Amino acid sequence: MSGVRSLIDEIEASFRGASAGGRATTLRRITDLFMSGADGYQEAQIGVFDDVLCQLINKIEREAIVQLSKTVAPIAKAPPALTRKLSRHDDIEISGPVLRQSPLLSDGDLIEIAQTKGQQHLEAIAGRRMVSEKVTDVLIDLGNTDVLTTVAGNFGAKFSSTGYSALLAKAEDQADIAMAVVMRSDLSPDLFRKLVGRAATTVQQRLLTLANPAVKERLQNVLQDISLQLLRDADAKGAKLDVSSKEIKSLDKSKLRSELLAYANGSRLTEAATALGTISGLPADTVRRLIAQRETEALLIVCRASGLGWSTVKALLVMSAKIGGGPYANPIDYLDQYTKMPIEDAQRVIRFLNARKAISANELKGMMAS
Repeated sequence: MSGVRSLIDEIEASFRGASAGGRATTLRRITDLFMSGADGYQEAQIGVFDDVLCQLINKIEREAIVQLSKTVAPIAKAPPALTRKLSRHDDIEISGPVLRQSPLLSDGDLIEIAQTKGQQHLEAIAGRRMVSEKVTDVLIDLGNTDVLTTVAGNFGAKFSSTGYSALLAKAEDQADIAMAVVMRSDLSPDLFRKLVGRAATTVQQRLLTLANPAVKERLQNVLQDISLQLLRDADAKGAKLDVSSKEIKSLDKSKLRSELLAYANGSRLTEAATALGTISGLPADTVRRLIAQRETEALLIVCRASGLGWSTVKALLVMSAKIGGGPYANPIDYLDQYTKMPIEDAQRVIRFLNARKAISANELKGMMAS
């Protein structure tokens, strides 16, 4: 150890008054000296290197510190004080390698850093080979979308039941997080169903578009099950709706339109069909079929003939998509078609529907074009 101390003193002495390039060379010599015998050094010897390196990094340029961090990050017997100092550096290029790789950082270290540093530091921690439940709890609580996507996609990350629930809640409106979550092998069937069922329409659509075939099949099965359950629930409500139906039909026009929007936003199929049927003059069963079977063209015509605003139309399209299951277009794709549709033509189709009770998609297109 005295030989190591003597050599370090000699190298450090050459540091005084050296140029930037000379200081970088000095640091590299000490780092190389450490790396050449790291596996065999005793604790006291590592302590000598630790003291010197911690002092030197206060006097050298950023690029040299970045390189030092990359060098010592994966070393199991790296100087501990140096490792902790580098891990807490505000510059993510310096702290990142250590945060992602160092086996010396404890859960306490990682939690402290996550609670006091920025999102880039959290993302680096989220990408570690192994991340404990205590650490993921903090990352989920404090992390942004990038952090949550990284930790959800890290198969070496473990989650507590509380952490998993919080992660799923945040994934409902974020497709990137949801995609990472549904790919995890430790996601139970119940949690998979809960996530898919509660996910926003846009998230469900993106999952169906981007998922691999196996996950896509699971998604489609869950959406189909949810759709069937919604229909069963609607049927059960319909059997008890005599009084509610009368109440809905008795509302004045402005109140009825407001209630229709609320029913659509709540995916209350039977009530929405009754309200729209009352506004349009169509039987509620006809409207219910248009919504439940995703007959979008016909539904748009009914809405246009009824003079509904776009917010209500959009809510009805979203409800129809949820109930129908499977892939579907974004409601905004229909905005231009809806606003340019002549109201008089739409009302003419309504009269035809009242007479026929049913109409094919080709007949609809033909009537609107003629």
